[in-house]
Amino acid sequence: QVESLCETLYTGMPSSGGEKISREEAQSRLLSLQSSASFIPQCQYILDRSQSQYALLVASNSLTELISSHWNNFTIAQRIDIRNYVLGYLANNGPTLQDFVTLSLIKLVCRITKLGWFDDSTHRELTDDVTKFLQATVDHCILGLKILNQLVDELNIPTSGRTLTQHRKTSVSFRDLCLFKVFQLGLTTLKQLQTRAITADHRQEVILGEQALSLTVRCLNFDFIGTNPDESTEDVGTIQAPTNWRPVLQDPGTTELLLDFYANTEPPRSNKAMEAVILICSVRRSLFPSDKEREAFLGRIMAGIRELLKNQTGLQHQDNYHQFCRLLGRLKANYQLSELVKTEGYLDWLILPLLGRLKANYQLSELVKTEGYLDWLELAASFTTQSIRNWQYSTNSIHYLLALWGRLVAAVPYVRPDSGAKGHVQALENHVLNVIECYIDSMLGSVETVLRSEGALEDPLEDDGSLMEQMDRLPTICRFQYNSVATIILAKFDPLMEKYRELMSHLMTSSTESAPQNVAQQVNVLEGQLTWLTYICGAIVGGHSWSSSRIGNGEETLDASLSKRVLQLAQGMDFRLTNSNGVGKADVKLEMAMLYYFQNFRRVYMFMWESSGSDSMSMGGMKLESVPSTKQKVYQNMFENMGLGDHTVVANLIVTKIGKNLKFWPDEHEIVSKTLDLLTDMAGGYSSSKLLLTLDTVKYLASHHTHEEFPFLNVLSNARKRTTFHAILVRLLLSPNGQDKLGITFDQFMEPIIETMSQLGALDATQLRSEAARMPLIGVFRDLRGVTMSLHNRRSYGMLFDMLEPRHLPLLSRVADLWYDQPDVMISLLRFVQEFCHNKANRVNFDQSSPNGILLFRATSDVVCAFGRRALNASAPTSGDIYKSKYKGMSLALSIINSALGGNYVCFGVFALYNDPALENALDVSLKMALGIPLEHVVAYPKLSSSVFGFIEIIFRNHIKTTLALDTSVFMQLMNAVHEGLQSSDAQISSMCANSIDHLATFCYENSGKDKPEVHNFNKHLAAQPDLFSSLTATLFNLLLFGPPQNHWAVMRPMLSLMLASESSFTAYKDHLMSTQDSTNQALLNESFNKLLSDVNRSLESSNRDRFTQKLTAFRVSTRGFLTL
Repeated sequence: QVESLCETLYTGMPSSGGEKISREEAQSRLLSLQSSASFIPQCQYILDRSQSQYALLVASNSLTELISSHWNNFTIAQRIDIRNYVLGYLANNGPTLQDFVTLSLIKLVCRITKLGWFDDSTHRELTDDVTKFLQATVDHCILGLKILNQLVDELNIPTSGRTLTQHRKTSVSFRDLCLFKVFQLGLTTLKQLQTRAITADHRQEVILGEQALSLTVRCLNFDFIGTNPDESTEDVGTIQAPTNWRPVLQDPGTTELLLDFYANTEPPRSNKAMEAVILICSVRRSLFPSDKEREAFLGRIMAGIRELLKNQTGLQHQDNYHQFCRLLGRLKANYQLSELVKTEGYLDWLILPLLGRLKANYQLSELVKTEGYLDWLELAASFTTQSIRNWQYSTNSIHYLLALWGRLVAAVPYVRPDSGAKGHVQALENHVLNVIECYIDSMLGSVETVLRSEGALEDPLEDDGSLMEQMDRLPTICRFQYNSVATIILAKFDPLMEKYRELMSHLMTSSTESAPQNVAQQVNVLEGQLTWLTYICGAIVGGHSWSSSRIGNGEETLDASLSKRVLQLAQGMDFRLTNSNGVGKADVKLEMAMLYYFQNFRRVYMFMWESSGSDSMSMGGMKLESVPSTKQKVYQNMFENMGLGDHTVVANLIVTKIGKNLKFWPDEHEIVSKTLDLLTDMAGGYSSSKLLLTLDTVKYLASHHTHEEFPFLNVLSNARKRTTFHAILVRLLLSPNGQDKLGITFDQFMEPIIETMSQLGALDATQLRSEAARMPLIGVFRDLRGVTMSLHNRRSYGMLFDMLEPRHLPLLSRVADLWYDQPDVMISLLRFVQEFCHNKANRVNFDQSSPNGILLFRATSDVVCAFGRRALNASAPTSGDIYKSKYKGMSLALSIINSALGGNYVCFGVFALYNDPALENALDVSLKMALGIPLEHVVAYPKLSSSVFGFIEIIFRNHIKTTLALDTSVFMQLMNAVHEGLQSSDAQISSMCANSIDHLATFCYENSGKDKPEVHNFNKHLAAQPDLFSSLTATLFNLLLFGPPQNHWAVMRPMLSLMLASESSFTAYKDHLMSTQDSTNQALLNESFNKLLSDVNRSLESSNRDRFTQKLTAFRVSTRGFLTL
């Protein structure tokens, strides 16, 4: 039967004659094997008797889970027996098993080894046991290498359920006792393969090589000192290899062996070998006892790379090429330039990608001293230029090469010119210039190549990730020889601009697509090339540093020259766009490049825009002339050399471009998005936002923010951007003196929005539900949300509230009632209401005599009730995304109620006092929504679960009387949800559920024995479910003792109040836990419980809670060491 279930689970079809069931049912039944340690004999029986590979996999996975979960249930002898059984099983059957079964069994052995590392010396002898595999048949040797690979991974990666301290203790012991031996075994196997000491066929040789190289890389990648490196990046940090590894790492034979494997094998073995070389280049500098030995090591690495470069060994493979580029980038990161330039053939070597890794680990002062440094440098330059020219094969690797040159030039100021090879600085200058010129030429040439390929080649401009990586590395390199680089760029830019102007004069107001084919092709090529130059100029200008020691040396004049060309290009594009009324558009990629340039220019040259306009200051009524600082002089010199006007003119040019983009590119979502990002950043800066208020274009935006002027507002895909657009404008409008400077009041700004609401409010139900009203509704609610987002104080919030109440707020509930089944309209409405009732920065703060807080809650309640009632009665969607069509609206509605109930701007007692049903209706509908969603769906969607459990927490906190007045069945449904949420892996969810329990237990403790209706109600619930507190207590303690660490703090909070509310529940759990342990553990456990309860008072004061929480932490740590499940 198990075999049949496994076949169903993994293939979808049962074995012949098996019961036909679904995969879900098969999975559910098979998971029962992992439920109790009593199933271990059944798993062993399956391993011994079954012929089904899938059954073997399930048995192995189940054993691994059972061993991990019930580790304390086994004696040391039993653990060793299981380990020896699995090892013996692998030895006898491993070569005949499928790979997935073998890997699962290997994982089991390694998990037992890790968990039992300090139990018995047998576990620490696994490396010796695996050596027997390596000395047996070739298939057993492969198996042994797989075990060692998994062992290194297992001891290097933290295991769920174990503390980081436990993991590091085991990991450090493994590092000290076994890791070096494992590393040597990997190298020994490679040596045997190299010398043909192992007799194997080609397939076996390939597998052996892959496994041995993977083992070598894993050992070098081991977390030697517990830094928990980020695995999401390809960048290699310093390898903190122990001192006893020095002889092997320093041995020339090690590097030669790996480079030989690289040269004589195919990927993936060759690129694994290169990765190992990269890691060896990354070993800590202090590993070498003297500078002489480190220089000798560096010299051997550079010599090996130089040979590979000269012969172009293996570089025809893209994987090898990529790793080689990483190596070159790492070399400069690890060695100083002063060390590199002293190496033999440095100039030749400089082409090698390995240099980047060496520079990462060695200072330049060390590199320049290596023998052949200049030759090495020349080779590196040659390799880089060759790679850049063949950009279509190396797009993702170019940034590694640029990183190498960036690191080299950044280190030049720290190296004495007379150290190392003679003329190394001049050589570096020449090579850098050649590399940059080659890069610019190749990228400009790529435009025509891509167009002629008619889609066969990918455009590098469309690979945003790789493009930005390259742009990030250009500034440091280009500014090293900025005069020469600027001359090269201007020599390219000016002729292209001239040709582009000439073509635009012929096209006039027509579009590029309508032009003759040859003209259109010329325009496309020119725009592509100008796109590259704009990106490059943007990157270089963005690389200007105000803290650099080079400030004031005239680089701002070069920035001005480049910026002048780009801004003139922007003016030309705008002129054509305006005169053709949006028909004569440039290429989208050129527009994106222009926005990239503006962003960098803004970041570097906009922070001083307020202070640059005046060179005087006043003090005590006297006006004193102030001396401009160096930064101000540089800043003013920049705009003078640009020759386009002062900073105000340039700022207006940028903002005008922003306005044109929003006006003429409504359907290009990416352009609209990036344009608004730019405007947001400009409005967010202190100085730049003040400058924006003085610009005519911004005044125009503030007074014409409608879809008639800016069609992008009426494009459905830009609905979110409407919110951003209005949030920016209102932020500017409400800034100090904003209304005066923009010449428009907040009321005038809101007129178009209020007018739209008035028109919508005047429609009858049929008209309001018509398709013609859809876009106006979405638009007005998105606009209102943007406006509300920028209201940060009582005064500004009050202005909006007075506009909407009482005339327009009723529209919200009408829309909710009529459009409940249309997600696009409802999400817009609910998001606005959510923002409107959110009391951030205490902005919803009305006068003491004002009824506005109650009116706001009434309006909020009406919206939620109108939507909720309709949504609850609507049939569930049969297809499509149920979250988007149903649950998303419910989630937002519950978030609205959560904000309103927790906003502290309503005295909720008045509703019952004056028989106002708003609160009762809101709680009733919200509760039905929260409990009407299946619990498995609630926990499946994070935002939904946050809203549901947040609502439950707030009604237990602030509305406990209403909660306890519920029917027993409903109350128990609530408690069941809390119980499930308490065990969530999401710390926020479990924390909210724990707080709900704490509120309930605190109420019970503080009101015990009192004659109150709510107390009687709770007693009625408790009579129907007597084990309520017992189950909660057991769950909380089980989570504390055996649950994931991220939940510990959350589950501790309600424990004291729960123990005080129901001491019998705590006593029952204590007795139950004691009964599951042997006599030795019972004595230890009893002692731990006594320590937990000592010095704890019967009160819920903060100091007592804190003291008890500290004791719970100590209780958990002490008991986890000996408890058995």
